[in-house]
Amino acid sequence: MHFVRFLACLFFTLGSISMARAHQVPSVELEFLKLDAEWRLEGQMDIAYMLPETRIIPGGPPMSRAAVMKSPPEELARIRKETENTLRKLIRLTYAGKDLPWRVAFPDFEKDPFELPEEAGDVALITVRMEMDAVPGAGELRAHWSGEQETELIILTEEGDNANVVSTLPGGSLMLLKQTDAGKSAPVEKPVSGGWIQLGFHHVMGPDHVLFILGLFLLAPAWKPLMNQSLLFTLAHSITLALAVFGLVHVSGKWVEHLIAISIAWVGIENLLTRKLGRQRLILVFCFGLLHGLGFATVLAEKLGGIPRDQLTGPLLGFNVGVELAQISVLAAAFLLLLPLRKYKLQVQTLGSAFIALAGISWAVQRLFFPGSPLF
Repeated sequence: MHFVRFLACLFFTLGSISMARAHQVPSVELEFLKLDAEWRLEGQMDIAYMLPETRIIPGGPPMSRAAVMKSPPEELARIRKETENTLRKLIRLTYAGKDLPWRVAFPDFEKDPFELPEEAGDVALITVRMEMDAVPGAGELRAHWSGEQETELIILTEEGDNANVVSTLPGGSLMLLKQTDAGKSAPVEKPVSGGWIQLGFHHVMGPDHVLFILGLFLLAPAWKPLMNQSLLFTLAHSITLALAVFGLVHVSGKWVEHLIAISIAWVGIENLLTRKLGRQRLILVFCFGLLHGLGFATVLAEKLGGIPRDQLTGPLLGFNVGVELAQISVLAAAFLLLLPLRKYKLQVQTLGSAFIALAGISWAVQRLFFPGSPLF
């Protein structure tokens, strides 16, 4: 009882003193437009992600909109040049299998006076328009993405009253347009979930979520109880993920990260205190599922920020499917690893749970008191 009270107090303390801190968004979100004489991709880029000195810094902060707008002309010219250079490294466009040249325009610099897009939190964004001449004849227009690991290219395409949101991770490509020999648009095969299944799978494969799943496995390494826990966890994280992405719940990303670390430590410690899977564990799994859903949302909401609400169902469904496939993969791998060590099952459960508890405690301390350190 004292142990439960202690953790409850720790939860409250972490939630009270943690502070939200914005960070750069390592992804590119664009809208595709098919005009009479040209094709166009347009969106707002995080300037910190575009510049070589600030991009891909883990947890790196964005640049200040107010500060950038006060920059001298030569610095603004450098931002435009580096943004174009970065985009040309990240995105390649092809039509009918051949590279398609494209131009870059910066509508913000055409304003008088010059002004960057307004964004909550004083985040510096820049509007980018990628233009290319329309090509006659049959073929497919594709965007190829070469971003860093776990970065995404997200594109909203519209054809009449129909809209579709697709995403791809590095090494993938997205079909934006398909034409017949007469130059008329043909139906584009729309994937059920775009690249969202892949994104959900990748997200679970991070060390914190993997350790949480392994913590559940070590208490009761049997498929039936694990499937019950997986069902509860899935139901819970689907609820909070949807609420957060649709904007019905707003939480601090740092607050969620602290509590996720505590949930990992809690599972490991509880495994050391009991060998029975009871109702209390099922309740905790559901509660922690709600918490981890908010953790998923801090990643997914940033990538879906500019997408209309009526287009969010597909990405949410695909992301959840990817999460579940990853969980099943982790559990299957755990069973295979335990198979040759079944004679030492008790020792594996004890040592594994102790490691998970220590990892969770270490993460909690790091995220609370040393957020800039590279621990884990």
